[in-house]
Amino acid sequence: MDRNSPIAVFDSGVGGVSVLRALVRTLPEERFVYFGDSANAPYGSRSTEEIRAMTLENLARLKREYDFKAAVIACNTASSAAINELRDAYPDRPIIGIEPALKPAADQHPGQTVVVMATETTLREEKFAALTQRMGDRCRVVSLPCPELVEFIERDETDSPALEDYLRRILAPWLEGAAGAVVLGCTHFPFAAGVLRRILAPSTELYDGSMGTARNTRRLLAEYSLLRDGGPGEVRFLNSSPDEAMTALCRRLLQTEPLPEPQAPAKRTIRRNAMDPKERFVAIYRQYIRREGAEELLNWLLSTDFFEAPASARYHSATAGGLCQHSLNVYDCLRAYLARPRVQQIYGLTGEDYSEESVAIAALLHDLCKIGCYKPGFRNVKDERGVWQKVATYNFDDPFPFGHGEKSVWMVMKYMKLTDQEAFAIRYHMGFSGEEDARTVGQALSRFPLAFALNVADSEATYFLETAP
Repeated sequence: MDRNSPIAVFDSGVGGVSVLRALVRTLPEERFVYFGDSANAPYGSRSTEEIRAMTLENLARLKREYDFKAAVIACNTASSAAINELRDAYPDRPIIGIEPALKPAADQHPGQTVVVMATETTLREEKFAALTQRMGDRCRVVSLPCPELVEFIERDETDSPALEDYLRRILAPWLEGAAGAVVLGCTHFPFAAGVLRRILAPSTELYDGSMGTARNTRRLLAEYSLLRDGGPGEVRFLNSSPDEAMTALCRRLLQTEPLPEPQAPAKRTIRRNAMDPKERFVAIYRQYIRREGAEELLNWLLSTDFFEAPASARYHSATAGGLCQHSLNVYDCLRAYLARPRVQQIYGLTGEDYSEESVAIAALLHDLCKIGCYKPGFRNVKDERGVWQKVATYNFDDPFPFGHGEKSVWMVMKYMKLTDQEAFAIRYHMGFSGEEDARTVGQALSRFPLAFALNVADSEATYFLETAP
């Protein structure tokens, strides 16, 4: 495929220009063909079948006329309705979708209310329901359909008294700071950011997924060896509407400033959540793990020190309750990793081995081997003056030294059966940092992708979410 071919950017109208401007800033050397289907806008109130058919038809036309090397579906509604069919239709090139930026909003506002403004179709699709389910235990998600906002932007009304009145009316419950964040779940909506910033409380942050989509596009182009070598980039605008004012509007919107990305909070030792870690662990366990013997295993866990023990003696989550919190962190990381479209494509995420139950079992139970192994004690360390001081610590003493991952597998299977994917995931969750022969580890990770995914999640939680006290 020719790396000098253009990148197609598709939207139901002019809203996708918010993604295009991020793409141009991130990939200034690339050639873009932007197509807005303004003649059929808005998509958000149409049926899923209509949206899917129109999206496939428009992309087929762009493929025939421009032979794009990659396509960015810069429309949350079209992404929700047609992204899987588009990837099936063009398996040899990157097809990048977009989804509401709920994850970063939830991560940075734990326990708070996060309002997701989007079209009716985006909010009713299974893709958004799955995203909400993954994030719903971190924050309170409020879905807010805003069908008229698309029409305001399509008629070049990005800051008017009528627009402000409309936004004040639909956002009335959250204007005084009741929401920690507002997610702009339609690519049209960032163009109303000026009004939103004016009427919302200063403490309420705005999120949109444009820059994340642009970064993901650059990464995928690099993976496919499709980054353009150099030369000046260009943008060509196409629109299904015969009104030339639509193209002029797109050019003007491209020159506007993007929405600043909220800054991530400082690194913290343990991910905070509105629920107590023990309560959250039990809630997730009972929601997803329901096979024979599961309740007996949970009752046994409740009788042990699992919920009070640290995750290590002096390194990550080396505090009381650290083992439970580490397990939850791994669960969050594993779900997020497995939700990536490219991971789904490579791993073939289908069947019971990748069910919500399997993910919960692998993440929540991978470190049962640490139960009963940590005893409070002391150790001597030098303070900043070089004077030895006695400080509290934990001493590791395994009363049943059966190994690490294999011991966790053995402990789980005393109560309930594991699938091969689950057993190998727990057994080899340490990956190449374990003590096994590297060839054995490599074969296990290759044959059982859930093991590789759990190793990634465990490493992310250990090295990025958790630190020593």
